Amino acid sequence: MSTSELESLKNEVVAMLNDISVCNSFESDPVHDRIFFSKGPCFTILPLELEMSGVTPSKIIDKEPANKKNLFKHYASDGAVDKIESYDSGGFLYAAEIVNKIDDRFISLRKNKHNEVLSLKVVDLDCGRVVRGCRVDGDFEYWAYHYEWKDNLIDTIVSFASNSVAGTVIQAEFNSLNKVSRLFFVANGKEVNIYIRK
Repeated sequence: MSTSELESLKNEVVAMLNDISVCNSFESDPVHDRIFFSKGPCFTILPLELEMSGVTPSKIIDKEPANKKNLFKHYASDGAVDKIESYDSGGFLYAAEIVNKIDDRFISLRKNKHNEVLSLKVVDLDCGRVVRGCRVDGDFEYWAYHYEWKDNLIDTIVSFASNSVAGTVIQAEFNSLNKVSRLFFVANGKEVNIYIRK
């Protein structure tokens, strides 16, 4: 996939973000059959988004902690997360992210407690695998990715982002538990680490 295709996806997501009808179409209380928690982010519809930001996904907690400080509350239906509530350092609800599935596409909208849009994410699937995705923040900073798969794991990611060189190829390495252990790219013949699991 060329960076021009990723740029087209980014432009599509920007147009969606600017379309008030799209932003108002998300169901604020989707039906769910499971609730779980984490003390930090643990889920995003964009594969390896947390790790590409240098963040190790937090562990899942099934029982609701008494202290909601920096808590993430996840609502799931049929095994898929469809809402995430984020609590701030004081334990107060700060933001909510709603995930919708339309055909072979997942779309998530994150708004703060003042109903301001924080981000819009879109991922496209092919045979159940994410092949491309994009996140555009409320300030229009963006990250678009094309994912290449090998043996049911992500092998490489082509990046098109407002804060990096277009077309950067990020390589992924996984441990024996199929958890990403390292993300890196090559610049001037040297490997530059983005993420190393500790």
